[in-house]
Amino acid sequence: MKLRSLIAAPIALAACGLFLAGCGQASQVTGTPAISAAAAAVAAPSSVSTSAPAKAAEVAPAAVAQAGTLGQVMVGANGNTLYAFTKDVDGVSTCFDACAAAWPAVTVTVGFTPPAGVDPALVSTVDRPDGSKQLKIGKWPLYFYAGDGAAGETNGQGVGGVWFVQAADGTLIKGDTAPAPVAEAPAAEPAPAADPVPAAEPAADAEPAGPVVALAQVGNLGEVMVGANGHTLYAFTSDPAGESTCFDACAEAWPPLTVDDGFTISDELQASGVSTIDRPDGSRQLVMGKWALYYYAGDGAPGEANGQGVGGKWYAIDATCTLVKTTA
Repeated sequence: MKLRSLIAAPIALAACGLFLAGCGQASQVTGTPAISAAAAAVAAPSSVSTSAPAKAAEVAPAAVAQAGTLGQVMVGANGNTLYAFTKDVDGVSTCFDACAAAWPAVTVTVGFTPPAGVDPALVSTVDRPDGSKQLKIGKWPLYFYAGDGAAGETNGQGVGGVWFVQAADGTLIKGDTAPAPVAEAPAAEPAPAADPVPAAEPAADAEPAGPVVALAQVGNLGEVMVGANGHTLYAFTSDPAGESTCFDACAEAWPPLTVDDGFTISDELQASGVSTIDRPDGSRQLVMGKWALYYYAGDGAPGEANGQGVGGKWYAIDATCTLVKTTA
C-alpha cells in the first residue's frame, strides 16, 4: 500500500502539471479569453458598477439679476439681459426671420427647470414656427438682443419704443438705461428783452442737404457705406436683388435708410448704381447696387458695427456694393 501511494503521488503531480501546462497554453491562444463562471462571479463586483449614474444638474434657461439702473430683471442662462416685444399680442411671438437674427428667442426643451425667483404660475412657453418652444414669463415671450455683448449690458432697452426688459413678476420695466450725467451750467444773467424778429424766409438757392450715403472707415471693415449721421449701413442677404423683406418687427431692429425727393449720394459712390424701392408704409428705401440699405438699432454712434454678421445675414457694404464679411 505504501509503495502504491508513493508511485501514485508523482503520477498525480505529473497529471496536474500537464493540466496546468494545458491551461497555460490555452491562455496564449488569440481570441476572446474564456472566464469561468466562478471567476466571473468574483470579478464582477470590482469591475462593474451597479449604482445608477448621477443625473447632471439642469440649468434653468433664465434667472433674475441686476442690470444697471434698471434693477432686478430677467436674464438668460448666460447672464445676458432678456427683453419683451410689446408688439407680441396675446402672448404670441411675432419676431421671426430677420427680426429673430437681431432678437434671438429664448427657447427651452420639455421639462426645463423654471427660473428661480419667479412664480412658477407665470412660467409657460409659446410655440414658434420652427417647432421650438419659446420661454414666456407672464404674457411676454422673451428674447435676447444681438447688440448685447456681455452680461449686464442693456443696449436693447427701449429700442424702437417697443423692446423692454422684464421684472420677475412679468411686468415690463420701461425706464431708460443709465443716463449720462449732465453737468449743470452756471446760471447766466437774464438777457434784456428784445423785439421779436420775424422768421427769415428760406433762401431760394439754399444748399442741398448732405449726401444720404457716403463712405467712412469703420474698424476692421475698411471703408464702408454710412448714412448721413455717420452710422454704418448694412445689407440683408435674405433680400432678393433690389427688394426688401424686412418690415414690422424686423424694421424696428434694422431701420431702413429712407430718402426723399432730391436726395444726393457722395461723389465716390456715383458709379455704384443707386435706386429706390417703395415700402408698405409709403416711404422709399435706398438701394445701392442690388442691396437695400439698413441701419442697425444696436449701433449707438458713428464707427460702431454691432450689426456686422448678425445671424450670418447682415453685413456692411463697400464702395463696389460688395458685402464685407470681415469681423468688425
